[in-house]
Formats: sequence, C-alpha cells, structure tokens
Amino acid sequence: MEHCPACGSREIYPVAGGCIGQIYRCKACGYRGSLVVECDGDDEPRRDSNNG
Repeated sequence: MEHCPACGSREIYPVAGGCIGQIYRCKACGYRGSLVVECDGDDEPRRDSNNG
C-alpha cells in the first residue's frame, strides 16, 4: 500500500512516469512528488510495543 508522505492518506495516484520516474499526487492534501511511503498492507504504522 502506498501512503502520502505529507498527510498519510492512501488517496495517492500516479500522474506521470517514464524514464524520469513516477510522480504521484495526493487527493487529500495536494502533495505532488516522487516520494511515497509503502507498507505491507497495515492500515496504521507499526508501533514499538515497549513504548506503550
């Protein structure tokens, strides 16, 4: 799953690509860039069990 690095939304989609790489846009906050956060499908980020 891909998440927006600015707001964490999953409403992110590719708008351009090719030999320069993929560019993404977030529907929620308007972020536009090549950096996205990928995870294994968990809805929430993993938390360290030692931190409570």
